[in-house]
Amino acid sequence: LLAAFETLTVPAGHAVIRKGEEEATAYIVARGELEVSRRSSDESGKPVVLARLGSGAFFGEMALLSQLPGAASVIATRPSILLVAKREALEAVVERHPDVAVELAAHCRRQSVANLGWASPVVVAIPARERAVLVERFETRMFEAGDKLVEAGESARGLHLVVSGEIAVVASEGGERVVLATLTAGETVGEVELVLCRNAAADAVAVRPTATLFLEREEFFALVQDHPAILHGLYGIAV
Repeated sequence: LLAAFETLTVPAGHAVIRKGEEEATAYIVARGELEVSRRSSDESGKPVVLARLGSGAFFGEMALLSQLPGAASVIATRPSILLVAKREALEAVVERHPDVAVELAAHCRRQSVANLGWASPVVVAIPARERAVLVERFETRMFEAGDKLVEAGESARGLHLVVSGEIAVVASEGGERVVLATLTAGETVGEVELVLCRNAAADAVAVRPTATLFLEREEFFALVQDHPAILHGLYGIAV
């Protein structure tokens, strides 16, 4: 696995990954420090720091596995040495050692939940020490632009937690299609149907390639039983 990586030295202030740019590379911090950030959704538009990465940290796995543009920017806060592996090199390792793919996928889910902690009511409602259990219940789902996550009239299949991309909630009014809301990282799809026990009143459609963490209906209710605070937070959103 290590033979698939090359060495890269970057100065302080260098943007290793820029939000919205397509990446096909995984990184390990050999030495140094980097900052993971994204723009705030409020009017200020100031960067919000999601995480700080030190020696041994592994990043870039979401873009690597999902083949989606980066959901956040990663910038060196001091001179750093990185180990860099292209998708093609890692795929060659995975062909010989399938367990590597399993571990990368599990790591991807853990990182997604950790990075969404600042934005998601589902994640915030669970104590940090118990979030590892939450990760094991989710599965990663990928959608191309135009794919429907939820279709009007259907009962809820489960809860989607948006990791990267964009989803439009679209209803039909007077024969016209109307966009009711646009959902991005940290927001949820399917909570109205699950919490209020009703069929979907609108479609949820991927506006661009999108990745979600999906929790099946039965798993959702089992999770809520263990962590009632999740239901309280989602009820407020649903209403």
